[in-house]
Amino acid sequence: MDIHITNASLYSHRQTMSQITSCAFLGLIVSGLDSMDFYTPDGILESSASNSSLFLVPADFRITFSFNARRENYVTLCQIEGLSWNPKTRKIELELRDQLIEIPPVVHPPVARMEQLRDLFRRTVKLVRSAINTDHLVGEMLMQSVVAEFAEYSHIASEQVVPSDLEKLKKMIDEDLDFKLDLADMMAGFKYTSTHLRRLFQRYYQTNPAEYRARLRFNRIQQLLVETDMTSKEIADAVGMNHVTHLHSFIRQRCGLTPVQLRRNLNM
Repeated sequence: MDIHITNASLYSHRQTMSQITSCAFLGLIVSGLDSMDFYTPDGILESSASNSSLFLVPADFRITFSFNARRENYVTLCQIEGLSWNPKTRKIELELRDQLIEIPPVVHPPVARMEQLRDLFRRTVKLVRSAINTDHLVGEMLMQSVVAEFAEYSHIASEQVVPSDLEKLKKMIDEDLDFKLDLADMMAGFKYTSTHLRRLFQRYYQTNPAEYRARLRFNRIQQLLVETDMTSKEIADAVGMNHVTHLHSFIRQRCGLTPVQLRRNLNM
């Protein structure tokens, strides 16, 4: 597995943004994240990150994120031989010695490992910026070890079988494109209690149903802000909000901006 790094950086400023990956993005999120979602090339929400997590996505993914002033995250832009998105299996795949490994886009290392990874990324940032060619090569070797970690987590992920009721709930949330249905009503039709459903959702999808739905709604709002000339009131109606003030409060809570400011930032 060959890795060629084009840039490695530490980010510490407040930022809300949506971008398409031009190459593989390998990153570590330490703190300050409010939300980060990853969308496949055909626009489907694939995964969400949180503080204390690693992420790896190939080219042509869309990433939307919002960081606050406590931000500490590292991102390495690179070309990774054998890394690709398979639209048929809808999985990120890594080819290693003629074997395809399905890897998760986000992993959550233990606390002790997070400190080690933090040091690896810090060193990589310094090495890649060095004028000495061998330093750059050492940085690429360090990132190879991080990518290998995703391959290790793939075995853990493959052993988990998502309960069918949980898959049904997620499908219901995904298909409520206008956000007209009540989440409590969706969860009421299953054999599990709502509390147990939330725990299962957190376990298998690394977020709770309400937060997952909020991320879908925020993504839809951003899409409408960028792709249409709809007013705030029209957007509020389109995403199931009773009043435009609810839209303003929701956006402010997600990224600290007004709808006008968010539209301006997304169109930059």
